[in-house]
Amino acid sequence: MTEPPTDLDSITAEYQAAKARLAEIGFTCEGSLVCRYRCCQNPNCRCADPEQRHGPYWQLSWKHAGRTVSRLLPADDAALYQEWIANRRALEQILDEMRDLSHQAGEQILASRGRPLHGPDRPRRRAA
Repeated sequence: MTEPPTDLDSITAEYQAAKARLAEIGFTCEGSLVCRYRCCQNPNCRCADPEQRHGPYWQLSWKHAGRTVSRLLPADDAALYQEWIANRRALEQILDEMRDLSHQAGEQILASRGRPLHGPDRPRRRAA
């Protein structure tokens, strides 16, 4: 990990670079996508062997009104959702970076005026 910038010009340059990366983000989607293999519970079926289960089945899950919703997707749709979910994660990472840079800039701007920055410290997100 690189050292955070210390002067306002460096912070501003990194912030502008983050803004430019935002423009490159494509469509986004909430939720997560998993690939599942299933057993049909028929003792005479090949899927009784864990190495020969039915699948792959692509399952998209997300939260709606506090509840988890899941849908099975065709494989070609799953590829789109994988891209959209990756875009959303990249977007969140860039926004976190911009929030951190804004916090650093605010500290420096107010310190130059002899005042402290009020407000919450930037919480660190867990690595996904």
